[in-house]
Amino acid sequence: MLALGATYGLGSVVIGLLVAALGIAGLVSMVRVALVNRRTIREGVPAEARCLEAYVVHNRSSDGYTTSQRRLILGFGTPDGRDVRAELVAHAPYAVGDIVPVRYLPECPERVVPAGASFGIGLSAGLKGVAMLGLVYAGLSLTVMALGAG
Repeated sequence: MLALGATYGLGSVVIGLLVAALGIAGLVSMVRVALVNRRTIREGVPAEARCLEAYVVHNRSSDGYTTSQRRLILGFGTPDGRDVRAELVAHAPYAVGDIVPVRYLPECPERVVPAGASFGIGLSAGLKGVAMLGLVYAGLSLTVMALGAG
């Protein structure tokens, strides 16, 4: 019986550490993407991209709510003559053939941000909320791990 308890405790420790690591990795990934987007907005090269394709993605959640997201496939040329294709989530309605002002970093022109985007209070508050949720998630995982070890 003691061996079963020790195995359960070790399993709880491993699962707790794994879940905590996944939560922290997700949080780090979100913060990294947000920082790259902020840098692109501040330092990015402006370009006029042409909308090559526009489509809508519908996401249905388990509780019955449906959200829609408008996406664009854009094409533009860089000053060094490179043709670039990029995908963008659009908050304004664009049709095929429309000109869409964007910004991009020279080292990664496939990652575009709308030229009028702002890194405002909403995103900052959202990141703080996600950070707090990630910390709570990691804390609960570590608690499960500690209870399993005890």
